[in-house]
Amino acid sequence: MTQISFADVVHQSLTFDTSDPAQALVLRLLDQRWVQRLRDISQTANTRLLYMFSEHSRFGHSLGVAYLACALMQNLGRNNPQQIERFRLPVAAAALLHDIGHLAPGSHTGWRTWFPDAPDQHESIATRIILEDAQLRATLDSIKPGTAEETIAILDEANTVPAWTWEIISGGGWNVDRGNWCIVDSVMAGVSYGRYNIPALTESIEISDSGHLVLRENRLDAMMHFAVSRHAMYRQMYQHRVLLAADTINRAIAQRARDIRNSLTFCDDTMDAVLAAKTSSELSLDNIYNMREAWWRYHLLRWSQESDRILKDLSSRLLERRLFKTIRLSSEASSKAIRERAEELARQADFDPRYYVHPISTLDVHQSDYEKSMLVQMDDGSIRELHQADPLLTSLLKESHSHQRTWLAVPAEIKQKLGKDR
Repeated sequence: MTQISFADVVHQSLTFDTSDPAQALVLRLLDQRWVQRLRDISQTANTRLLYMFSEHSRFGHSLGVAYLACALMQNLGRNNPQQIERFRLPVAAAALLHDIGHLAPGSHTGWRTWFPDAPDQHESIATRIILEDAQLRATLDSIKPGTAEETIAILDEANTVPAWTWEIISGGGWNVDRGNWCIVDSVMAGVSYGRYNIPALTESIEISDSGHLVLRENRLDAMMHFAVSRHAMYRQMYQHRVLLAADTINRAIAQRARDIRNSLTFCDDTMDAVLAAKTSSELSLDNIYNMREAWWRYHLLRWSQESDRILKDLSSRLLERRLFKTIRLSSEASSKAIRERAEELARQADFDPRYYVHPISTLDVHQSDYEKSMLVQMDDGSIRELHQADPLLTSLLKESHSHQRTWLAVPAEIKQKLGKDR
């Protein structure tokens, strides 16, 4: 028996046993080029501009997700050995590979940068990579033929596999993906918002007779602790107004580069393909493979020296952290008036409003918990959805939905002039 360990900021070490087929597969997949590419895909994008140590990558997150998936399956296997054994390989593989379709800059931020009007498609890209990359498919099938197809089915949440297989990775409530990033991102940012009791959850989840993951009622407290931690991470970090304002500069840069694509003095072949694409499906896998943080940062550096005044200014703002300022918006009527005035002031200051005036707002953190709720097995044997099982959790879900915040992101000069108007 050989054990391979990786230093980790949450568990101290992530240990994989080569005598365990699922864990051995994870170790084999680590050497695949698409997995190694994750070292150059930022986990939290512009969060680094608020929390200086948030420089970590999708690689560590993905390995942590695979570790949690293997640990959870080990616990589930005590009462469901045959079910778990049948799908241990593809679940472990899907856990490691679930994010290989992310783009620079900054994973989810990358999708909002390049394709702001389309949904995030990183799961679809991940399945496309598995389908088209012969070496990756061969590695997946090296222990058991058919593992690649089952891995794709889990990532697609297909009805050809039991629901619990994909609920481990992407189900409502707690899953191994959320379970990892919530606490890792918290640690790396140097804050305590995202910390919660991992073993309390992994040891209290079971598979129901209907094939879904269920949480035992006696550990609803642990789930509530996680829900509050996740909520705080969104409220204090991911939806911080400064971060949202920084992300608008990403989108403005991409839009300006698209608008002047034919006159750019620097633009490599990958960037040219990205700027020409209306959807991610138009990008080749070679282009997606090349979309890394270093690639994005180098373009920013070169564009900060462009002759085009707007692209030069926007790129310099992101590089030098001269971010847009925010103005809190309240009623719809006042919001419209403030935006119109901001656009007027921007034009007077020679700032094109298309690139320099942006409404931003928070999202409903827990919406997916309504759509794909984790089930709870009550002490009397009945099954309820998570948001129906705990009044405190229901209140948290309602609070998240009803307290959406909206701002206007503008250059500091415009905010200052707006302040004098009011």
